[in-house]
Amino acid sequence: MVVHLPGEDYPYNSLGMDRIKRIAEKAEQLGVNVALENLRNLPNLAHMLEQVDSLRVGFCYDCGHHYHYYPDDDLLSMYGSRLMALHLHDIGGSYGQHQLPFDGPIDWSAAMKKITESNYSGATAIEAMNWDYKHLSAEEFLQEAFERAKRLEALRQRKPIF
Repeated sequence: MVVHLPGEDYPYNSLGMDRIKRIAEKAEQLGVNVALENLRNLPNLAHMLEQVDSLRVGFCYDCGHHYHYYPDDDLLSMYGSRLMALHLHDIGGSYGQHQLPFDGPIDWSAAMKKITESNYSGATAIEAMNWDYKHLSAEEFLQEAFERAKRLEALRQRKPIF
């Protein structure tokens, strides 16, 4: 599961830390992963990932949020070892984010290389919205998102298993 921590305007406190620790304990009991997503919350995200030592609590890398809010921070170098989920979308468009990959300025070859270097082995997940794609039917939008996901997956260049 993916969790959104509060933004920078609401710094972590003991109540938040207690809640995350209880979530971690329950996740360990149930065998579920809890991935903390990067939004406009890097101080809170950094603190929680540094303080909660659980194999069940990790990082959900949102590429669009990264480049929109913290383009100068190398989040995958900092937290890639705890990467559990991806939310991939480009920046730009009417809302500044959640565009289909390759429709904005993100260097997807570089982004996917960093994801590969983190040894992430999960799904390539698109988190685009149809806000600027009203000219496409729902089926056409989903087909286009699928094609973009295949392009991203081709950029991952995974290491051979053997």
